[in-house]
Amino acid sequence: MENTFDQTAVETIDLLEARLRRIEYAVCGHVEDAAIAGQKTSAIKRLSSLEHSLHQLASKSRVVQDLLKLHSRYPDLFQQISPDELPTTLNTESILAIVLASASSYPATASRLTAILDTPIPPTELSAHLIELQPRIAKIGVLQAAQNAEVAELRERSAAIIQRWYTMDVLGAGDSWADLEGRVGQVEQRVRRAALAKRLDDDMI
Repeated sequence: MENTFDQTAVETIDLLEARLRRIEYAVCGHVEDAAIAGQKTSAIKRLSSLEHSLHQLASKSRVVQDLLKLHSRYPDLFQQISPDELPTTLNTESILAIVLASASSYPATASRLTAILDTPIPPTELSAHLIELQPRIAKIGVLQAAQNAEVAELRERSAAIIQRWYTMDVLGAGDSWADLEGRVGQVEQRVRRAALAKRLDDDMI
């Protein structure tokens, strides 16, 4: 009897571990080799390892976290219901009213599902070709990012050069012209004074 109980416990743990590995493969796409426990490990250690693996999977996957929250809030959704039992407390008239209110969406949904089924699947050669092009696409993306950075640097340098040209040449030339215009004005004043003085001297003679 004790051997039967031990065998049942081992088989139960094996089933739990197999389910956990299937969930891990469905969520992550792979199963960690280190997570596969040996058959010679004690049941307590195996259960502790499975619990630890479940916590790690929940911490890495947002989907698993949402499922655990949904299970804690609405555990009835994860219970298997007999086909003879309705999963609601509504009466037949209320259920019929809900079904009839949504009856118009059934044909549209059916046509969309049919359209999805009629959509041709791309040939495997095309998918394989796209997979082969992925490294080249990644390299082109890196090259494009480098070119964008270089173009941004050239734009900054061009803007700095234009600003320097405007500050030193345009504004500098304007200051030079203003200074020259001031000096010309001073010379004109001197010339006018000299001409006026000469005219007064001529009048006095």
